[in-house]
Order: sequence, then C-alpha cells, then structure tokens
Amino acid sequence: MKKYGEKQVDWNKQIVDTINALTLIADENNIPRDTVADALKDAIIKAYTKEYPESVVEVNIDIDNKQLTIYKVFKVVEPSDELNDYAEISIEDAKKIDSQLKVGDLHKEIIPLEELSKLSLGLHLAQMFKHNVTSQSNKQIYAQWKPRIGEVVYAEVEKVDAKSGVATVNLESTFGFVGRQETIPGEILIPGQKYNFYIKDVKEQTKGWPIILSRADSGLVKYLLTLNIPEIQEKIIEIKDIARVAGFKTKLSVLSHQVSVEPAGTIIGPRGSRIKNIQEQVHGEHIEVIEYVDDFKLYIVNVCSPAEIVGFAIKEPTTPEERREITLVARSDKLALLIGKRGSNVRLISEMLKANIEINTVEEAHETNLQYQRVEPQTLRQQTFNRAYKKYHVGGDVLKQYNRTNPHVNKVTDTTPKSNSAQQHANAIKKPKTSIMQDFKGMNKEDLLKELVDVDTPKNIADDINEENNNDYQE
Repeated sequence: MKKYGEKQVDWNKQIVDTINALTLIADENNIPRDTVADALKDAIIKAYTKEYPESVVEVNIDIDNKQLTIYKVFKVVEPSDELNDYAEISIEDAKKIDSQLKVGDLHKEIIPLEELSKLSLGLHLAQMFKHNVTSQSNKQIYAQWKPRIGEVVYAEVEKVDAKSGVATVNLESTFGFVGRQETIPGEILIPGQKYNFYIKDVKEQTKGWPIILSRADSGLVKYLLTLNIPEIQEKIIEIKDIARVAGFKTKLSVLSHQVSVEPAGTIIGPRGSRIKNIQEQVHGEHIEVIEYVDDFKLYIVNVCSPAEIVGFAIKEPTTPEERREITLVARSDKLALLIGKRGSNVRLISEMLKANIEINTVEEAHETNLQYQRVEPQTLRQQTFNRAYKKYHVGGDVLKQYNRTNPHVNKVTDTTPKSNSAQQHANAIKKPKTSIMQDFKGMNKEDLLKELVDVDTPKNIADDINEENNNDYQE
C-alpha cells in the first residue's frame, strides 16, 4: 500500500532519461556509446553485489529502444540443505516457474528498479559509474595521444591552482596538466593565454587527465629552434646534443652539413636576433650554442666552454648499462663558472656528454696523483684573432673586409706631369686595396697575425671582435 505523501517514481521515464544521459556523456567525452553503456552495466553490477555479495547480476541496456533491464541469475541445482538462496534455486522450485528448466540451467529473475533507489546503492552506483566512465575515457585518450609524445601543442591555459601550482590546459578534445616542476621558474602562466607545451608523457590511468605537458623540457627549445631556423628545417644544420636547466640555460651543440654554413653563427643570427626570438618564448632563458666535433676529447673542451679547464681524465664504462666517468680539472678561480649556480652548469655538461662528471682542482688532482690529459688554453689574443679570421675568411678570400676597391682611387685630380719618383709615389698611394690581399696570400695564421698589427683595422671589424670577446667572457 502506497503511503500518503510518498512520491510515485516513473521508472520508464527514469530509464529514458538515464539512456539519454549516457549518449550525451559518450558524445561529450568522445567515447563510443556502447562503451559508456558497458560502464553503466559494470557499475550497476558492482553496486548491487556490494549490497548483496552472493548475488549474481546481469544487466542489459538497449540504447536504441531506450530499455534497461536488470536480472538476478540463479543456477538450478539439486535440493540441498546448503542451498544458497542468493545464487541458487532447487530444481523443484525452478520447475514451478518453468517446466523446461533442468539441473545446471540458469534461471533469471527481473530485479525491480525500485531496489536501485536505495540511498546506499545509489551512492555506490554513481561513484562506480563515474569511475568507469573516467577509466574508459582515459583509455580512449591514451590511445589517441600516446603516439604524440614528443610533439608540441599550442594551447590555452584553462586555470592554475594557486595551492599546488598545477595548470590545466585545454586541448579541445580533452585536458592536459602542467605540474609545478614542469614550468619555467619565474614564469607565471596566465589563464586565457596560449603557450607552447611539450607533450612529455601520456599515462594509462583511471583518475584525472593522463596527458602530462611541460614547459621545462629541452624538447620545447628544440622544437622552437626547428620552427624558427630554416636551416634546421632543411637539415642543413643538425642539432646533435641538447641539455636544459629550465630558467637557467639551454646548451646545444650543432653540426653543419654544408661547408659554407657556419652552424652556431647561423642559429644565433646577426647581433643575436634569431636566438633572442626563441629566448622570448621561454621567458628569457639563456641559450648557448656550441659547435659539435667528432673528436670526443675536443668535444669535452667545447662543451665546457666558456668555462676553462686545465685537463680531463676519462674512465670508460665496463658494461653497456654504465656511463662514462669524466673528471674535469680546473683552477680554483675558475670553479664557479664551471660548476654554475647550484651546480646547473655541471648538470648541463653531464647531460651533453652523457657521462658522470666529477670536478677536481689542480691541487686535488696533484694530491690524488690523477693522471689526466692536459688542455693548453689559447691566449685571449689568439682567440680574438681566430674568431675574426674565421668570421671574415670567406671562400678563400682572407679578411674579405679588406677586399674592396676604392671608387675614388683612379680619379684624376692633377693633370700636371710628375717625375718618375713622384709618379711612383702617387701610384703607391692610389693602389687598390685588392692588391693588399696579394701580400697576405700564402701566409700562415701566425705570420698573418704579425702583419695585422700594422694594418688599420676598420672600426666595424674591431667593434665586432670586442663585442664577441665581451660576450664570451660573461657568465
């Protein structure tokens, strides 16, 4: 008998509404509708059996016809005093229901939907359904995004949790998240603005969003370099190694596959214009470019620059799982630059060389009798000359800046005949600068360096040398 004031539930409407909700959830989460229906089936079974552990339940959902039916399943058995009333039915009782049943058959009884309206059962059902839908959704996301690990997406920040620092990023079909450790120190991600994010990992999990994004990974800088430097896109320049300590420095080595293209200078650009554009996209982080060389011993010196080392010792691994061990020897007054702030420079060197790094002072190396290969550093004058020589040595024309013909050199200003000695003197004055280069041909660098002492170096070359020299010795 219906109690006064008790609300009558229209279960047919409830079923229709439930199935309509299923299709909506499926479409919003980009999940096949049958998959969501299976999630509801599983949730109902788990919720019911949590209330009645010994019961066996079967659920059928017909999305097209908007029907949901729940059965309690009994196995037909011989009469016994140990009969399980929740999952078994005696053959005698089964025959009363259906004379065709025999021992071993399964008998199904429809469970009234009213039983699902119990509060505890409803709570279990809602929790399990949500869990199952999340699990199914993440499986779909995992299959879709797993192959995209290593790519970069340009996406909008949805929100940033003030307490945890985790940023939620809208990826249109789903969401990704950026943990505090994957952000650039000092950078504040602003909700509503778009940024480049590196897809670092996609986890197969059942809770939360499985896509892990990063702004701190070296892959982001490599992507920006490739995007902004045509020579890298065209594979004229190759990035060999790259290491990054986000917020401090990214260090990379590059190799040119064309003799006429100088790799480091090409990436840096005139007055650093190219590299500055990339730095702006990673919150002003310093990007250091060095030239790759095949000789590993020379490469060690390149990777350590601009810090100076006195020498190094290499211990090769004995098993494939081990890494090289390299001991760098430096003067005490050069340790700070070599180690870097909080050991950041050593971390970059270790990652670039793919080796474990230890640093010794000259005194420590002497005390431990360390046998190391010495590095003879070039003098400042040699370094300056070599940079200038390399920069202006184009196509075999040494110091191209001098290879210019003065447009006024052949202009006649005095028609008065001159004596032989005066004429020779005038010709010497009017001698084109091209002829000066004849004096340099066949000289080696050392002889040319001596000659350059007496050459009036144009201001623009001197300025470039001084500017490069200052930059090289800044930390």
